This record gives sequence, C-alpha cells and structure tokens, in this order.
Amino acid sequence: MTLLEQGFPFDAVSRLVAADRRSRDAAYQVHRWWARRPPALVRAALIAARIPADTTVAAFRAAYGSTAPLLTGTTVLDPFAGGGTTLVEAARLGAIPVGRDIDPLAVLLVGHQLEPARAEAVQASGERLLAHLRVSLGDQWESTDADWAPLHYFTIPVVMCSECDHAGPLYRSLVIGRSTGAAGGVVRDAEVSAFCPDCYTTHSLKATAKTLTCCGHRRPLHAATYIKGRYRCPGCKAPSDHERLQTGAAPRVLVGVEETSVNRGTRRRIRPATDEDLHHEHRAAAWLAARAGRPLPLDRPIVTAPGDNRPVSHGITTIGMLHTARQAAYLAAAHDWIDDAGLDDGTERALRITVSSTVSSNNRLCGYATDYGRLAPLFSIRAFALPALTVELNPLNPSGGRGTLAAALLRTAKAADGTVRRHVLDSKNRPIAVSLGFPARNHPGAVATADSTSATRPDAPQADICLTDPPYYDFIPYDALSQVYRAWLPEQDLDAAPLLPAGDDPVADFGSRLGAALSTAAGSLKRDGLVAFTYKGGGDAWDAVGVALDEAKLRVTALWPVLADPHMGHHSHPGNCEYDLLIVARAVEQATPAEPTTSTVEWKHRLGDVSPADEKNFDHAMRIAGPRWGSPLAR
Repeated sequence: MTLLEQGFPFDAVSRLVAADRRSRDAAYQVHRWWARRPPALVRAALIAARIPADTTVAAFRAAYGSTAPLLTGTTVLDPFAGGGTTLVEAARLGAIPVGRDIDPLAVLLVGHQLEPARAEAVQASGERLLAHLRVSLGDQWESTDADWAPLHYFTIPVVMCSECDHAGPLYRSLVIGRSTGAAGGVVRDAEVSAFCPDCYTTHSLKATAKTLTCCGHRRPLHAATYIKGRYRCPGCKAPSDHERLQTGAAPRVLVGVEETSVNRGTRRRIRPATDEDLHHEHRAAAWLAARAGRPLPLDRPIVTAPGDNRPVSHGITTIGMLHTARQAAYLAAAHDWIDDAGLDDGTERALRITVSSTVSSNNRLCGYATDYGRLAPLFSIRAFALPALTVELNPLNPSGGRGTLAAALLRTAKAADGTVRRHVLDSKNRPIAVSLGFPARNHPGAVATADSTSATRPDAPQADICLTDPPYYDFIPYDALSQVYRAWLPEQDLDAAPLLPAGDDPVADFGSRLGAALSTAAGSLKRDGLVAFTYKGGGDAWDAVGVALDEAKLRVTALWPVLADPHMGHHSHPGNCEYDLLIVARAVEQATPAEPTTSTVEWKHRLGDVSPADEKNFDHAMRIAGPRWGSPLAR
C-alpha cells in the first residue's frame, strides 16, 4: 500500500497549493489553459503514489522538497493531458511521461513543455519573425508622430435600438484612461482622457475634472448609455441587452489611440483618432484580400457551449468576427512566415505556440483597465460580458508589454528554464518559499493527439501510475474555449468527440464514456499500478463517477479532499467548490472489499472552514465511494 492510499497529508498539501497561488512557473506561462491542476497537488500525489504507506511525514516533506529524480524508472500516464501539469511534474521527478488528448492545442502545448526549444533558438527566430512582420505589416500601425508608437486603439459600438431604430453609441463611461499614480499604473501625459459621444473626439483633462464639455453639451464623466447590463436608448429610453442589440456585430467607432514614447521610456499618451488611423484598417483588409496561402479560418463558425450561447448570441458567429482586419492579417502573416521559415521542429512548435498565445490579446473581446493602462486579455469567449470599450492591440509595439508578440516570445523562451519559485513544508508543516532547480526536460513523442479510450502505442512502456484530471460532468467544455486558438493552427479539429453529458440518460452516458477511458488506462498499467483522478461536482456528476468506476471494474482505495481552486477566495460564489476530491483506485482483482478508512468529518476537522458547496461535494463523493471501497491486496 502506498502513502497516497493511507496517510496522504491532504491538509498540508492544500496549504502548499494555497501558498503557491501566485507563484510563477515558466513552463505553465507560455499559453493559456483553463483548468490546470495545481502543480503542488500533482507533485505531492505522484511522490505519495511511489512511497510506502508507513513513510514518515518528515520523509515525505524531504522528498517533496528534493529536486532529485525520485521517480526514475517510473512511467506516468495521463489520458486527459489538457494543460500538461501531470506530465510536466512527472518529468521533473524523473518519470517517463505518457499522455494523450483529443485537443491538438493541448498536445502542441504539452509537447513544448516536455521538450522546450532552446531559449536562444526561440529568441533568434522570434526576432526574424518580428522583423518580417514589421516590414510587411508595419504600415498598418503607423503613427502620425515618429516619436510615438501606437499601442492600443479604443473603439465603442454604435447600436440600433430594437424599439425605435435610433442608432447611438454604447458606453459605460466617458473615461478611457486615468493616470492615478497608483503602484503598477502607467504614466501618461494627461491625467484623464475622455471622449465625446457626439463627435468621438478624445480630450485631455485634469485629475480634478468631473465633466466633459464638447459639441455644446456638458456631461459628467460617469455618463453612460449602458447601465447594469442594459443599453438605455437615448431616443425612446427603452432598455435592451446585447442579445437584442447584437452588439458584437455592430459597427464600432474609433475614439482614441494610446501610444508609447519612443524616447521617454514607459511614458504614454492617449490622442484623438485621425483619418490616417481609419485608413490603416482598410490597408489590412486589402492585404488579406491580396494574400495567397493556406485558407484562413475567418468563415469558420463558432461552436457554442451547452447552456451558454455566447458570443454567438451577441452577434459574433464566426472566427473572423472575433478579429479586426489588422488582427487577422497579423495572425495570418505570422503563421505564413513560420510555414516557410525552414525551422527545426522544436523551434517551429515554439513559435506556433507563441503566436497562438497572442490570440488572447488580439481579438475584439479585449477590455481595458482604465486606471492601470492594461489590456484585459480574453479568458474565454463565454466567461465575461462583452466589453463596451474594446481595445485593439498593436502586437508589434516594441515596449508595450502585455499581449505583444515580443512579450510572448520572452515567455516562450523562459519555458526552458528549470528554476521555479515554489513552496515546500518546514519542520512544522508550514509553507516556505524556495527556488527549485529541476533538470532539463526532454521527452519527445510523449504525448499524442488521441481519444482517452485509445490504447497507448505498442512500443510505449506499461505505466506505474495513471494520474489524470478528466472533464467534469457539469463544467465548461474546453473544446468550446480552445477553438479560438485552434482555428489559427495547422491542426484545427478535435481527434474525437469531447466527453460531455448527452442523450436521454446523461449520467449513464457520461459515466459509461468516462468508465471506458478509465478501463483503457487501467489496462495500460503494470499489475500493481494504480489509477488516481481529481473530480468535483453535484449529485449527478458523482453518480456518473460511480457508473465509471463500475464500468472500469475499479475499487476505491483512498479518497482525499485537496485544495484545487484557491484563487476564488473572497470572490467565491456560494455554488463554487474550492476543493477537488482525489480518488485513488485499483482493479477489483487487486483489492478486497473494505470499509472507508476516512470520513468527511475527519476532512472538515483537519481542513477547518469549508464552504457549504464543498461540504456537499464531499458528501456526494463519499456517498458513491463508500459502496465501492476496497483494500489493496498485500504484495
């Protein structure tokens, strides 16, 4: 029996997860993924799965804080690779990582994380790419002043009232940006920049200004036509939401341009838009029309998620509608260059990921933090409300930072750095910050695009551990999120249908499909191997897990609550869970029926306060695990 099955210090591991909340790890910063399990949790689980149950707490702490390849000779399987945390942490422990995922974006990303290109090669090729784009597309972001370089273009939609057909601008405030002097804020020439909703001209104001006077009107700076999720028509006063207005498809008006100083460091200004600014978008459209190359995904329809039809319900129905002409031209030109550059496989993959990562800051759903001067990148096409003040980034700006191609190249190059800032436990089981230096990772071909029920390659070693994080029954389907990025990659389509509830009996359907995946994983293990996975959800979700365990002929040998989403904190909604349940299981022939060796009462005592949602999550997990409990056979 292993420590993961008896005596796993879930409370101490949860403290590590909480402490690592703001830790930066270059391997996971290259590209957005939506639900990576905490590296601390994964590392602890892998170590605990390979050491005896009677290992002392002190010995576990020492193993966790060691950078030695403790899992050398061990093979770790993840059939739902996703963002790659399990496989990367396994590789850092010296194990052989084997994984698969139906999403080619996930496979591309994990491949780079396991076999990162040399930083020097990424930087050198990235500089060539930047130089090419500045020559071929640079005139699309030209400034009227050689001392300033455009960074952000601010637009607002002009919508038509569904009641009276009055056309007017939709905005939450007249303020575009403020220089507050706050830590982390940018320094601008004007203390306040605001626009007139009649002529759309930007004005520079003092910090003490409360109103804007233009076009014969004096308006308070907090004036708005979009209030509490509704547009109030200036003509008939009728309220309308984005669905009725089709705001995403509405024409937009350029109200200002933020520029960075070429000679004065980080200083910025927001200036009025000019006729030349308006011509740049036409240049981009002409470039796209004249381009010869592989087909563009502009007409590719957006697939919505069950229960949430955004952004299609807002009027954005295709990939092309997510981007301005300049943004589409930039993405197309970058991938065209990568196609023809003759790069080695690792460097090509690194640049593909780099350009793909900038999709999150080069789309029409980016907002703006007015007091800090930062673009708010897209998290997903369905997570937040459509921004009223949309920001278009100049991805070629040399000094703007967040979202630019230069910044993305730096992140990708750092992925090869094996030094990370993490936390370990001291002698009193308290987290302390340390720098850990992991050996270089080099595991080519360890992850493949394939369904979770596909058998591993015939030449792949049998696994010792399957540790995974399958899709949850009642959470966001990641394929609906990744489509925005996949559309611009050579491999755009999923390898198989995603694991989602379906049919007349969704619990049975989901459980059966998850069970098939777990059965395949268990069949890929050595005789004494174990299966472990993280999960959370409501009653139906856990009923589906019960179906899956029965389908895969697995017995539960351990169940532990582990902090997985500490970022929620004070912003947690009553219905959200911060804890996952880590289920450990073995094949029925490797375990005998037994009573559970843990309880929800013990969990709550050791963890302290947990939310009502987490209590329900715990209860559901124990309800389905109890009847399926087993004790591992002695070896």
